[in-house]
Amino acid sequence: MNRKYQKGFTIFELLMVVLILAGVGGWIANVYKMCKLLGDDVTTWFLMRLAGIFIPPLGAVLGFF
Repeated sequence: MNRKYQKGFTIFELLMVVLILAGVGGWIANVYKMCKLLGDDVTTWFLMRLAGIFIPPLGAVLGFF
């Protein structure tokens, strides 16, 4: 049995970790920005950020804006 084992990460695995960390960071930023909007009027941004809390991919993208 002569098997070759790779040491370390592949590019795909590294890319997935980076994307997951960026997504989690964006979602947390969305929750933070949503908390800042709580005292204001109900606007489109407010509703989108509220939906982004329950739909994580949307929240991850909105967190960067």
